[in-house]
Amino acid sequence: MRAPHPACLLALAVLSAGCIQTRISVELLTQLHDDGSCTRRVSYRLERVDSDQGGARVAIPRDEDPLRQFRIPAQDPWHRRDEAETGLHVVTVEAVLPSPAAVDGDYTRSRSPRAAPSRNAVSAFVDAEHGLYDYREVLQDPASPLAGARLLARLALRADEGFAARFAANAGENTALPPSAEVRRLFRDLFAAPFARDIAALAERPFYGPRERHDLEAIFDRLGARQKELAVRLLAATPGRSQDELEETTDRAIDQMAEPLLAELEAAGLPLLGPEGLDAVRFHATLVMPAPIVRANTCVSGDSAEWDFDENDLFGRGFEMWAVAQAR
Repeated sequence: MRAPHPACLLALAVLSAGCIQTRISVELLTQLHDDGSCTRRVSYRLERVDSDQGGARVAIPRDEDPLRQFRIPAQDPWHRRDEAETGLHVVTVEAVLPSPAAVDGDYTRSRSPRAAPSRNAVSAFVDAEHGLYDYREVLQDPASPLAGARLLARLALRADEGFAARFAANAGENTALPPSAEVRRLFRDLFAAPFARDIAALAERPFYGPRERHDLEAIFDRLGARQKELAVRLLAATPGRSQDELEETTDRAIDQMAEPLLAELEAAGLPLLGPEGLDAVRFHATLVMPAPIVRANTCVSGDSAEWDFDENDLFGRGFEMWAVAQAR
């Protein structure tokens, strides 16, 4: 059986967790007042269920609670409410702030100590005398799958020696092998360097969106073909071995090489595969202005605007919410 390429290894690791699903949703409420102050409420909801048991909730061990990744405000003027039961954990914080500028940075999430955190940034202008209120908020996560792929590409370029050693170990002691330098060169030229070039070209695009997600998956799919080409070239340099044997040896060496690289990515808090479906954090944001909203990048109703988005929208440029209200 052919070994999966690195992206598949990560997917298999996720699937091996079984049918337990962790669902996280975040609700943001921002209400500007006519005096320039602001009420802010953020609610984090975590639910863990077993899909094989009809969606029954299952216990969330404290040391595995994903809400620990969020830096949730706890000091004055914030008021915190924490509710927990089997399979459900809800944390809500609320505060009246002197201005919407104080909302900046109240949402922060770090997947690991080494990961750059996702966070919100706020820019607002209030002219209460003339009834003008302009609010903008961006949520951005630098730990995108593309960032993970860039790190993997850099690590792979330095993994040629490790691949050559694993290739030799898997080939067996009595096998005549090409020189280690030749194995390393083929690995770099046929596998690591083309992958790095593909990732670098994708990273030059101005933002990370649906097309980029699709193209990143295609790059990982091409690794399988490059892995096979590498085996063919190694076969030509290794007399007395069959193609099946060399493919198996190459696949096993790639598999073993990929495991520590993926561990590096996990330690850095960088994913290779973006969150999908229920695994993605879902957001619902509501903005209430002290005057009718005249412009916004979403549908509005009077003085209110709402946005729905998920974790994938935070990658690249991030997800922006803006609205302008004017008293008539």
